[in-house]
Amino acid sequence: MTQNNRCTASVHLGTSSWLFDGWRGVFYPDKLPKTQYLAFYTSQFDTVEVNTSFYAIPSPSTLLSWVESAPPGFTYALKFPRAITHDRRLIDCEVMTRTFLDTLRALGSACAPAFLQFPPDFTRRVYGRTLANFLDWLAQEAHDLRLAVEVRAQDLMTPAFVAFLAERNFAPVLADREQSLDLFDSWFELVQKGAGPNFAFIRWIGDDRSGPQGDRDLQLLRDVQLAQWAARIEVLVQQGKEVFGYMHNPYEGHSPASVRRLRALLAERVTLPVWPPFAENEQQLSLL
Repeated sequence: MTQNNRCTASVHLGTSSWLFDGWRGVFYPDKLPKTQYLAFYTSQFDTVEVNTSFYAIPSPSTLLSWVESAPPGFTYALKFPRAITHDRRLIDCEVMTRTFLDTLRALGSACAPAFLQFPPDFTRRVYGRTLANFLDWLAQEAHDLRLAVEVRAQDLMTPAFVAFLAERNFAPVLADREQSLDLFDSWFELVQKGAGPNFAFIRWIGDDRSGPQGDRDLQLLRDVQLAQWAARIEVLVQQGKEVFGYMHNPYEGHSPASVRRLRALLAERVTLPVWPPFAENEQQLSLL
């Protein structure tokens, strides 16, 4: 099939945040004020992972500024507050969870899938029943939202737990991270059976303990891994999944460059959406 005959794939790739001063001069223009980082970022990528929501639920004014700073089609992937997943460990957190879900709804079309991230010591052996009960409740409370779940305890990184998530219309976070198990095959087997939500959620983290230090340049090229992920995203797209993926600096040392490297590999396999959206009109005008 030629490039012109391929449908545009629903693939959205970004970084883990836009708030890196180390990117000044290598991603952001040298003299760009920090207040304009987000506006510049949204001209380069169409989605971003939001880590600040892990520490505090964003205020309505913050949400408004995010929406106003980005062109239509840009999305924010918010991480659930640590008070829910790490501090309270899912106990007595229904009110806070509902408040966070309402925050996601307030973002409207600018809301990418949100995700819960659990610490490594949140194990099935200790917290399995609590987790199951909470996710059963959450599936009802958030039936109108797209949510993913990231676990880091090995006794939860299993095909059985991936199936448990799919049955409740949650996606597992497919994390490429040192010392973490690869859940892709377990997830894709369910995808091929039509199970789970209509999206996939990927985080490229790498070695966040002893990997590349700093965030200004590529230090560790993961050519093999990026090629593998390009192939994986292609088959997810072929299964009708919308793909959201977020690159972290420790993966190769400078996440904007890593996203562009992955996009170049993907462009050989699928037709990627034009970004920013007005770029397509500019391309068309240039032909007149």
